[in-house]
Amino acid sequence: MVFMTDRSPSSTRNLPIVLNSVICRDPLAASSREWLETNGRGSYALGPVAACATRRYHGFLTVARRPPLGRFQLINRIEESVIQEGTRWPLSCQQYPGLSSPPGGDRLDSFRLDPFPTWTYAWGDTKIEKTFFLRYGEDTGVVTYRLLSDKAIDLEVRPLLSFRDHHALGRKDGRFDGRVHSTGTGLAIDLPDGGRLSLWGIGAQREDSALWYNQQFYGEEKARGLESEEDVFSPAVFRFPLVKDTPLSLVFSVVQDALPSVEKWGEEEREQRQKIVGRSLVRGALGGALSLAADQFVVSRGEGTSVMAGYPWFGDWSRDALVSFPGLFLATGRWSEAPAVLQTFARHLRQGLLPNFFPEGTDSLSYNAADAPLWFIRAVQAYHTATHDDGAVRTWLPVLRDIVDAFQNGAGYDIHMDGDGLIVAPSSERALTWMDARVDGKRVTPRSGKPVEIQALWYNALQFLVEIQLKLKEPTRGYDTLAQVARRSFNEKFWNESVGYLFDVVDGKHRDGSVRPNALIAVSLPYEILEENRFRPVVDLAQRELVTPRGVRTLAPGTAEYRGHCAGTPCERDSAYHQGTVWPWLLGPYLTAYVKAHGATEETKKYLVEVLRSFAGHLHEAGVGQVSEIGDGDAPHAPRGCPAQAWSVGELLRVMWEEGITL
Repeated sequence: MVFMTDRSPSSTRNLPIVLNSVICRDPLAASSREWLETNGRGSYALGPVAACATRRYHGFLTVARRPPLGRFQLINRIEESVIQEGTRWPLSCQQYPGLSSPPGGDRLDSFRLDPFPTWTYAWGDTKIEKTFFLRYGEDTGVVTYRLLSDKAIDLEVRPLLSFRDHHALGRKDGRFDGRVHSTGTGLAIDLPDGGRLSLWGIGAQREDSALWYNQQFYGEEKARGLESEEDVFSPAVFRFPLVKDTPLSLVFSVVQDALPSVEKWGEEEREQRQKIVGRSLVRGALGGALSLAADQFVVSRGEGTSVMAGYPWFGDWSRDALVSFPGLFLATGRWSEAPAVLQTFARHLRQGLLPNFFPEGTDSLSYNAADAPLWFIRAVQAYHTATHDDGAVRTWLPVLRDIVDAFQNGAGYDIHMDGDGLIVAPSSERALTWMDARVDGKRVTPRSGKPVEIQALWYNALQFLVEIQLKLKEPTRGYDTLAQVARRSFNEKFWNESVGYLFDVVDGKHRDGSVRPNALIAVSLPYEILEENRFRPVVDLAQRELVTPRGVRTLAPGTAEYRGHCAGTPCERDSAYHQGTVWPWLLGPYLTAYVKAHGATEETKKYLVEVLRSFAGHLHEAGVGQVSEIGDGDAPHAPRGCPAQAWSVGELLRVMWEEGITL
């Protein structure tokens, strides 16, 4: 069911992401909005628009030492001051215990993505523009300053270094002693595990004046119930003489070892991002913005490709990668890269399961994700539907069969098919579905037994294998019979007639009647396990109880377990994570199910457009140009969690692509 809409070239322009002076000169508003730069290797830069670090993850260069993980922060922040007629005016700011110093935020006039972060500072008759980008494919950052007004001024720029794991906080110590070296025009600082960080002030004079900045205070860390102070080190200050329309740059890199020529780098980055928008199959201003957002999650892993689940703290998680796969790779026209993602996960299959995530450090892989391998089959299905690439699917067919056979006969964690053809994810100390939060070692949302979405994914997997095996003239191996048994059992056991919805979990005689969004997956998948005459009541109840302008609640309000706010300490947040918190990614299955339930009518199209259009505003309110991980269940559904989340972006793109929505 596809809505035909305008796909003319004029509809590919980007959504302008601009924050005006009203936001930029409000310290709270400007510090709550965050920009993100990535380089395709897992390295990233992240910071608040106000240039006042509020998280331990805020920094201008965090490198992936084992791409895409092993992330290590090098450049924490950059302190900037203007010297004008003998007076020093700070442009940057930072909080310390009990104070904000220096208070430079009142000179920030605007911020925009153009296409990378661009700040404009203005006061009196003076105006300065600053841009920043990470160079694609390498760990190099470039900050460029341009004076837009007539009267020449001096700009002092002091890079502050942290040199620590990006999850940690640093303290004043001797880790920089003897490691800072002059290279004539620049500086080089030895890295703990070998290599060097090089810094250049192109067109600047350098003064070597080492300083420690003690007790930087990170308000977001404090609000999250975590340690919130850090000491950072600055080896030198760079003085830039700014004259009108002559750009000068601060460059830092762990790969460039000679003074770089940066004139063309900015244009190369613009061209790279224009290509991303140009090849996307999702048109319109919002489609272009989301396509750029999608690119930030695509990373290399060895010889393959993977997906970062969310910035700044998540790595590559299999479930998130596979759910977001159709949106990130198919909707955006990255079809040639798509097989590499699937192959990355296929080669890690063990006992019918995929690793829940790849660990940041030396921990072994954990396979506690009952749904991940079934989402893998769904991703292969989406790829084949889009590309008709029989050859690739034939290559993966043994993997698909291994998954189904393992589920039928017994996969890891004793995940197995019951006598009724449905899948059991038994009681375990580790939660096995996506609702996996734990507090004090206990699962917040116990779902032992037969979770509804696992059955939907299982049936879809069986039917897809039947479809593809028939096409490839392979035996069906009895999967068609299994599918029919599972569907009959499901409709007998999961339908909750009293409310016209699906039970969330069936475990023997116990049936969990909690109204949760997992039921929507039984309608949204290509092969629906639920009988068609029940689509409408499921979708309509979800619309009344769960759907919000920022996503779908994980539990209906009014129940004892419902939590309307996901904030506070780690325990408080984890207690709310799947107990009412809104997840934008769930709008994907909801909107697909809505079209199936209501039909591809003009009214349905208007409704989809209305829901999707609200995210144009969201791109300005948290992660600038991005979609948040979660939001509060209660209005106004304040954004929470990661400011940039892969499946939030991916599922919006998938729906826009599949339903032909141009915005």
